[in-house]
This record gives sequence, C-alpha cells and structure tokens, in this order.
Amino acid sequence: MNISRNDNRTYRALTLDNGLKVLLVQDKDSTKAAASMAVNAGHFDDPLDRQGLAHFLEHMLFLGTDQFPESGGFGNFVSQAGGNTNAWTGTEHSCYFFDINNQEFKQALKQFSRFFIAPLLSPAETEKERNAIDAEFKLKIKDDGRRIYQAHKETVNPAHPFAKFSVGNQQTLADRDGCVSKELRRFFDEHYQAQWMSLVICSDAAIDTMAQWVYTLFSDIKGQPQAKPVIAASLYRSQDLCKVLHIEPHKHMQKLIVSFAMPNIDEFYRHKTVSFIAHLLGYEGQGSLYSILKAQGWINALSAGGGINGSNFKDFNISMALTDEGIEYYEDIVEMVFEYICLINQNIDKLPRLYQDKKNLLQIAFDNQEKARLIDWVSNLSINMQHYDEANYVQGDYLMDGFNQTAHQTAMQWLTPHNMRLVLIHPDVEPEHTTQWYHTPYRIESISSCWLEALCEINTPLPEMLLPTANPYLSKEVSLYDVEQPQSQPRLLVKEPGFDFWFKQDNTFRVAKGHFYLAMDSDFAVKDIKHMALTRLFADLFMDSVAEQFYPAELAGLSYHLTSHQGGLTLHTAGLSSSQLELVNELLEALFNVDICAKRFAEYKKQLVRHWRNSNQNKPVGELFSVLGAKIMPWNPEPEQLAVALKDTSFHQFNCFRREFFNALHVESFLHGNWRESDAIEFQKKVAHHLAKSATIEDLTRPLFEIDQITRSQLSLNCNDYAMVIYYQAQTDDVIEKVKMMALNHLINQDYFNELRTKQQLGYLVGAGYAPFNTRAGIAFYVQSPNYSATALLERHNAFIEHYLGSLQQLDEDQWQQQKHGLITHIAEKDKNLRLRSQRLWLAIGNQDHHFHMQQKLLAALEDLSLEQIISYIRQTFSEERPRYELTSEPKTTKSKKTMLSSQSL
Repeated sequence: MNISRNDNRTYRALTLDNGLKVLLVQDKDSTKAAASMAVNAGHFDDPLDRQGLAHFLEHMLFLGTDQFPESGGFGNFVSQAGGNTNAWTGTEHSCYFFDINNQEFKQALKQFSRFFIAPLLSPAETEKERNAIDAEFKLKIKDDGRRIYQAHKETVNPAHPFAKFSVGNQQTLADRDGCVSKELRRFFDEHYQAQWMSLVICSDAAIDTMAQWVYTLFSDIKGQPQAKPVIAASLYRSQDLCKVLHIEPHKHMQKLIVSFAMPNIDEFYRHKTVSFIAHLLGYEGQGSLYSILKAQGWINALSAGGGINGSNFKDFNISMALTDEGIEYYEDIVEMVFEYICLINQNIDKLPRLYQDKKNLLQIAFDNQEKARLIDWVSNLSINMQHYDEANYVQGDYLMDGFNQTAHQTAMQWLTPHNMRLVLIHPDVEPEHTTQWYHTPYRIESISSCWLEALCEINTPLPEMLLPTANPYLSKEVSLYDVEQPQSQPRLLVKEPGFDFWFKQDNTFRVAKGHFYLAMDSDFAVKDIKHMALTRLFADLFMDSVAEQFYPAELAGLSYHLTSHQGGLTLHTAGLSSSQLELVNELLEALFNVDICAKRFAEYKKQLVRHWRNSNQNKPVGELFSVLGAKIMPWNPEPEQLAVALKDTSFHQFNCFRREFFNALHVESFLHGNWRESDAIEFQKKVAHHLAKSATIEDLTRPLFEIDQITRSQLSLNCNDYAMVIYYQAQTDDVIEKVKMMALNHLINQDYFNELRTKQQLGYLVGAGYAPFNTRAGIAFYVQSPNYSATALLERHNAFIEHYLGSLQQLDEDQWQQQKHGLITHIAEKDKNLRLRSQRLWLAIGNQDHHFHMQQKLLAALEDLSLEQIISYIRQTFSEERPRYELTSEPKTTKSKKTMLSSQSL
C-alpha cells in the first residue's frame, strides 16, 4: 500500500468471507481510536414512492440494535468516553463514523457492528424520527444550496435517480399500509450487504488484535457475491442540454455556472486528467480567465472542476461570482470561457511541463502530509475504499501517474457548446416554475441555435490569454532541517516596545512546512462601529488586490490569509517552508503599499453590505448567537450594525482609515515549523523593517461584558421557525471554573440532545455546548423548532433542567470517574499535526499564556474536581436567580424591528 514517507502508522487490508472490505490501521501515538463504515447505498436507491428512505434509515440505525436496544445508547456511550459519532447519506453512499478513547474502543466497536447486522428499526421510534427528518427538511427549506440543488434535479432526465428528493419528510415517509418500519427493514436487507461496504478501524492496538475483533464482530453482516446494479439512464437527455437555467435565490446572490456533461470519470483518477483541466481553467495568475474577467469588472471569484458526480455522470462546472455588471454580460463571459478552452487546445505541447509541476506539488504534499482529525480521516478513507484499488486507498487523491494525451483530448471533447448547460442565479428572474419541495422560482430556456453556432466557431483565444508559467515558488529545494535544540515551547526571540517575536522550531511532526502569524492591533480598528466595518473591508480588499500576484504561491503549496480580529488584523501564512518567508516579505510589502482602486472598493463595499444584510435570513439560532456575541463582546457588533455603518463610507474615508490604522500598532508574531533559529532572526529583521514607520501602542485588551443579571430578549425574524438560546457565563476567569463548565457540558449535553431532540422531537437543531467568549467560559443551550412556540421551548428547557437537577443525586462516584475519564481524554488529546500545534500555541500567545501550560492546568484542576464539587456547581449554575441570557425568536408577522434587550432581576 502506498503511504506517505511521513506516515508512521501500520496498515493491513483484508476482505472477510462475507465480502466486507476492511482496512486496519495501528497508530501507536494516538490517544483516540476511530472507525468508519461506508455503504454503497444512498438516496439513489430510494424507491420512487419512498423518497428519503435511505436518509431515514441512517437516522434509525442509531436508535437501538438487538444487543443494545436503548435508543441513542451508542451516542451516550461514545460521548461519555470522550468521543463523537455522526453519519451522512449521499447520492450513492452512506457513511457512519465515531471516535473514542482507546480503552473503550472494543466495546464501542461491538455496539457499532450491530448497526449493520441487527438494527431494531422499532415502529415506536419511527414516528419520532420521522419528525426529526421533517424538522431537518424544514430547517433547510430556505437554504439556497438546497433550493438550487432542487431546481437542478427537476431539470435533468426524470428517469435518472438524481431527480429524486433526497431528504424526505412527513409526506414521503408517512405510514401507509402499516408502519413504514417494514419498508425500512426491506431497504436494509436489500442494500446493507457486506460486499457493498468498506470498514476502516484505527487504534493503538496491535493489527492482529484488531483483525480478531473485526472477524468476531463483523462476519455476521449478510453478504452475497453480486455487483451493484448499474444506473442505466443518462443524467441528461439531448433535450436537457443547451439550456439556460435561471434560478432566483433566497439570499442575494449573482452566480454563473458553465456546466459540461461528462460520463463517469473514475478511470481518470490515476492521471487526474479532469483535475488537471480544472487547474488550467481555474488558474488565477496573469493572463488567466479569472484575471481577464476580473479586470473587466464582471466577476469577483472563479472556480473550476466542481459539480455533482456519480457512477455514470459528472458535471464539470466553471463557477463565477458575478458583479452587477457581470450579470448583464454573461453571454460575453461564456464566449471568453470558450476562447480560453481554445488556448488549452492549441497548446497541448506545453501541457506536459505544467502537468509535471502539478504532479511534483502533489507528491510534495503527500510526502509532507500531516495527520488529520482521526474521525475525519477514517471516514474519508472508508469512502476512498469504494473508489480506489487497494494499493491506492491512502494515496489515491494525490496520485498523478503522468500526462496522458489521449485521456486529455477525450476529456476536452466534452467541453463543447452542444454539451453545455448554463445556470444563472440572480434576484431578477422572471420565473415560470417553482420546485416541488423547496419552492424555488426558476425558468428554463433553450440556448438559441444562432448563439450555439457562434460559440462553435470560436477558434482563437484572446491575445492577452496566457497559460500558467514556471512557478517561482518551486525554485527552492524542499528540505527538512535537522533539529538544533529540541524546544518544548516557543521562545520570545525579540521583545521590543510594541513588538514581540516568538519562535519555535518544530521537533515533533518533522515535515517541511511551517506557519507564521502576525497580529496587528490598532486603536483605529475599534474607534467605532464604522472603523470595525472598515477593518473587515480592508482585509477583503487586500486579499482581492494581491490574488493574482500571489496565486503561484497558492499553487506551490503555500496559503495566506489576512483576517480581521477584535482590535485589528491578523496575517497568517502556512505551507511549505522553503519559500514561505519570501512570500511573507512580499505580503508585508503589499500590505503597506498595494494599490486598491476605487472600483474594487465600491464593489466589495456593496458585496459586504449585502452579506451582512443577508445574515438576517440566517437560521434563527444563528441569529440569536450573533446577538449574544455582540452583547458579550462589544468589539464584535451585529451584522446589521456593521452594514449600516459601512454603507455611507466613501473611498476617501477608506484611504484615510488605511493610513491611520498603520500609523500606530501593537504587533505580536509567531514563527513555527521547519526553520532554524538563524532563519528566524534574519526574518524578524525583515518584519521589523516593514513596521519601522509605525509608532507603537500598548496591547489592546478585548472588552468583555459580564452578565450580572437575568436578561431576556425576544426577536421577530423572517423565518417560519421558533428558536431559543440560553447562555450561562462563568463568573470568573479561574481555570477551576473553566473545568467546571467543561465538566457540566460533558455531563449534560448528550442527555439534553436525547431528551429534547430524540425523545420530545422539538426540532432538528437542538444541543448544549461549551461556549467561551474572549477566554471567559460559558455554556449555551439552543433549540430551533418549526412546531413549538418560543414559550413552549423555554418551558421544555426549564422542565429538563428541573428534572436533571433532581437526578443528580443518582450520579455515583464510579459514574463520575467514568465521565471524568472521558473528559480527560478530550482535554488531553494530542495535537494531531503541525497546523493544530501552531493554532494552539498562537492562541496561548494571544491569551497571554506565555508558559503554554493551559492544558496541564485544566487536567490538574479536573483531576482534583470531586463529585460533590461538580454537583454543587451545577446546582448553583441552574439556580433560578443565576445571571444568564435568555434569547428567543418567533416568526415575523409584522414589520416590527428586533426588540431591545431587557434586563430583569427576578
């Protein structure tokens, strides 16, 4: 099996007698174990009269099995042992996965295996879970992704399974001639067969031990030697092509998608033929399609290669975010797409060198691959096993065997006008149809034969169009430096007034990568809400202004982001260490000097105001959290406040702000990765040179509003759902109270979910979570419901809390120690990769934890936390007089604005 040179795990692939494909992975360094089962069954397999059944079954598998009949018992077990579990249903696959501490893995695997052998599919549970499916459907009814997807479904070949409704609701899943559980059982028996499944398990146990577990636990999955039936119908008939699909979005959006129909492209994965074509069309450097269209003022963003794909189809999409002017010129944009396709077709002799660049980058990325979050990694791997041969389970996504000219020319023949569909998403559609499930207004029309003929005649690229050139960021050899002196934590290399520079050479992960952070605080970033809005606008405009210049850096495995934080701006770069410091030097030069034109200022100001105003159409729970965050963190205003403040800002005011922002700064920086101390010292001098003209200020302390009374607020929102958020803030910054809040959340969150979501079926979005604001700990409870009023949600929440307080006396010492062990696993989890280590250390620097020992302090405080202390803390937190926020929302019936927060001491 092909694995990265940086991968120290042990692998073994095997196939059970029933046909189940298994990949066993031993990771001796991991404190957690994980498993994932992918099933080659999804909503394409739904019976025509039972659309959403595959999704329904996915939910039902968590609600009890023959040996473990408790509904939600598996989720409880995993959560208490410091883990997580989830699942998803796609078009042709479903995937189930969990992680947990190593000690409990075998027991969790035993419970997990029964999902696929003997689920109860209890009639008593189907009614409640059908409500959950319906709530999930209603939750997304105004989600533009779902609404656009549904319009796509209704304009393809109706005989293709893509046309089916995937989610399901009360209507499609209703009981008919008896309980729907019988049909769930029939679907399970037919589609959940071992030969169509792939299992990945990863733990610190020996490979032979895990093999024995798998043979014992998973051999009873039913299987028979048969292939998955092929999909006979094509996604598009001839009458479905050469169309323009106009879709009206719910939120303001302007987008053009040029879509080409392809067959299944799995055979191309070794050469990445289609991915390489996407790389050429999505290029953003000088002379690129993106660069030319952006210079015209027609687009703000471009991506290539996305789109739906499956066992007998692939949509190859070129997607563009349009400006207001771009909407008017969409035909011209399409013509330019075909002119760039001409450029590619006329320069086939230049493509092998460009391909080799891309291949080298993928090989470097694979060799310097970092460990991802274990639960994500195993779930991705189990899906890879459905598509790649055994040798490439791990490397398949990175494999580029060589430029295959025949395959390239075959794929390019699909990028023709007669094989095209256009999707135009904009607010000014004159609709002729409305989709069945999501009520999306749309219109579909044929592309005129005259225009198609004109497009077919395009045979010359524009003179200014260019293919990618040799990448300057690949000129340096990628090498891994020896560790000079192993450091356990960063060192403050330079401390000057207004400027701290921290450095740590990585001595753990040993990859040729690194991270650099530079945080700039300025009084002008927080002078008022307008300045807070301008800080965010500057970050967006800077990224827009340097996109073309630094696109080669992105292709070379480097990333860069300028983002706003409370008090200023943060520059973060990441990726290969060989050329990263040169990139930072050039970025800092641009930060102070890059030209930002009035036209782009006007465009981005308009887009940002629209984005903030669109936020009031977010999910009600999200809106309530936005209000909560703004109240607790004064430097984090609500989106509507930012929109109002920015709307009337002039370009002159923006330029004044830009100068004032950089006049006086407090700067904190951190370099971490594959560099030597001499590199860091030399680099620090360059950074200091760029900052030399700025005066210095003291570090800005982010303000925090302390909740000192019960504060209630009700909002009227443009949504059919009701919502509730209740927030308890820690009363101190003490580590001991942080741990108590974490323990409270660990003890209550699964019970809260099981009671209010699984049993009472209040809605799809239900939960409790540890929610710190500006380092102050807190816990939030939230519910969003299509069926219960805000008053009813509060009543159900309060009843749960009252019952929970009454049940605390049943919590004994053994249970507490078990729960504590699960939380210890969560807190003590090691950094999986350099990125997570860098994030943690940078966060510590920002929080003034210059000893970098918060994790140890939390673990020590948790170790000392007794059962009596946590019970006492929970009772204090949930006392009726405890200061808290109670935020609720109801559907808007009039044009009344949000009500003001009212404080009551009860």
